[in-house]
Amino acid sequence: MWIYLFFMFILIGCSSLEKSESSNEKYLVLKGANLYSVGKKSEALKMYEDALKLNPQNLVALREKGIILAQLENLKAGEKNLDLVFKKNPNDIIVLKNLAYICFKKKEYSKSFEYLEKIPNDLKSDQDYLMLAYIQYLNRNYKDSLINYNLIKNDIMYSNSLFFESYLEVLEEEYDQVTQVKILLLIEEKIVYSQKNTIVLFNFYKNSLKRYELAEKVMKNYLTHNSLNNEILQKLSNLYSDMGKKEESLKTLNLILR
Repeated sequence: MWIYLFFMFILIGCSSLEKSESSNEKYLVLKGANLYSVGKKSEALKMYEDALKLNPQNLVALREKGIILAQLENLKAGEKNLDLVFKKNPNDIIVLKNLAYICFKKKEYSKSFEYLEKIPNDLKSDQDYLMLAYIQYLNRNYKDSLINYNLIKNDIMYSNSLFFESYLEVLEEEYDQVTQVKILLLIEEKIVYSQKNTIVLFNFYKNSLKRYELAEKVMKNYLTHNSLNNEILQKLSNLYSDMGKKEESLKTLNLILR
C-alpha cells in the first residue's frame, strides 16, 4: 500500500550531472531518487541523509528519507521526519498520504483519519478511500463507510480479508438482504482466487444470510478455478451435512487430500 511519488524528470535527471557535483545536495537528492527507482532503498536513504547534512532544511530530502524509513519498518523515525515536513508544508499531498498510512498501520485511526480528510477529494486514491471507509466502519459510521467503499474503482478491497470482511458488515447494516445478494453475486468472481475471502464470503452467506445454497455455490466456484484445498473441502462437507445432504458430504470428504 505504500505510496512513493516523484516527478519523472527527477528520476532521469541524475545522468546529466557532472561527477564534480557529487557533493551538491541537488545531485544527492536526484541520485537518491534514481537509486530508489531501482529498488535500492538503503543506498537511496544514504543519499538523502548526505543531502540533509549539507542542508537540514531540504524538505524533499527530509520527506523521502521519512518515506523510506517507514518502508523499512522504522515507523517512528519515518513519522518524525514526515511530521517535520508537514509542519513546514501542511499541504504536501505525498506527506499527508504517507502519514495517514503510517498512522493507519500503527492503528492510530483518529490521526490517520485527520490526515486523510486534509487530502482534496480529487487527489484521493483508492487506497485513501479504503482507509477512510475502514475507519468509518470501526466508528460504526456505516453510511459514510459505504459511500467511501463505493468510491473505490479497482479491486483493492477484494485482495485483503480485513477490508473485505468489514465491507460485508457495512452492506449488512445498510442494505436489505435482497440488495446484499445482488451486490455479492457481482463480487464472487473478484475473489475466486482468494481462499481467505472465499471463506469470508462463505461464512457470511451461511451464518449471516442463512443462504446455504449461495454458500455452496461460492465454495464450488473456488474449487472450479483452483486446485483441491482441504480447508475448503472440509467446510463444504460440513455445509452439506448441515443441509441434510449426507451423500454429498461424504463424497466431498473423500476428496480431502491425505
